[in-house]
Amino acid sequence: MSTQVRDWLNSHTDDERTALADSAGTSVGYLWQLAGGHRKASVELAVRLNKSSDGVLTLEGMRPDLHELLSQPSTADFAA
Repeated sequence: MSTQVRDWLNSHTDDERTALADSAGTSVGYLWQLAGGHRKASVELAVRLNKSSDGVLTLEGMRPDLHELLSQPSTADFAA
């Protein structure tokens, strides 16, 4: 569950929600799914939402696991 997205949605108007969703290339319904924990934002969507919200929605707030995922070595790191 993303309490940050839920709090943002609850504190903004329908028009503001629609504007954010449109700007980030998603839907208001999908934002509610993120807020309820039914979906997890992809890294790309989290970045778009961060930019579209002028930084109010943070990557850490939407994807607390992101730091751990990005710090793990990938198989490409082991290629010769």
